[in-house]
Amino acid sequence: MSTQDADRKIAVIFATDVVGYSKHMEKDEDATLASLNECNKIIEPIIKKQKGRIFNTGGDSVFAEFPSAVAAINMAVEFQKKIKERNDKDTTKVKLEYRIGINMGDVVKQGDKNLMGDDVNIASRIETYAPSGGIVVTDRVHSSLARDPLYQSIDIGKPELKGVAQTINLFCLLSILI
Repeated sequence: MSTQDADRKIAVIFATDVVGYSKHMEKDEDATLASLNECNKIIEPIIKKQKGRIFNTGGDSVFAEFPSAVAAINMAVEFQKKIKERNDKDTTKVKLEYRIGINMGDVVKQGDKNLMGDDVNIASRIETYAPSGGIVVTDRVHSSLARDPLYQSIDIGKPELKGVAQTINLFCLLSILI
């Protein structure tokens, strides 16, 4: 199938990954996997609550799509807060932290569930620029949120993203860091 015949749509793409996952696994694989399962039980209902859906996972990463930038941001903020609450408990053995990247753009539907394309790759690439426990968004997402005082951010520039030809300005949300 050519890209002209592909089933396309506009989506807001959420990508998250555990910070230092390999080191956690080296230290205590069983406890890390148990913690990852606990965190997955936190993320899934929040995604559904914001009308999103998980379209791909792999190891310690989750990819979800949302109908709006606000829904994706609300989900990301709530998730990061719940992970912080979990990590603040004395009973939490392995304290996992996440980075989140959110992008909006054109995606290709593959089969019933998966999404592919440059804009999915961009969401995956930008999450590495988020601080631990933080959220980074592209300029496309940022422009959707710019008028809302809840979503204050700082411009972190236009880093070179591996495998991405275009220049993309990134913003780190401050509301989650406070």
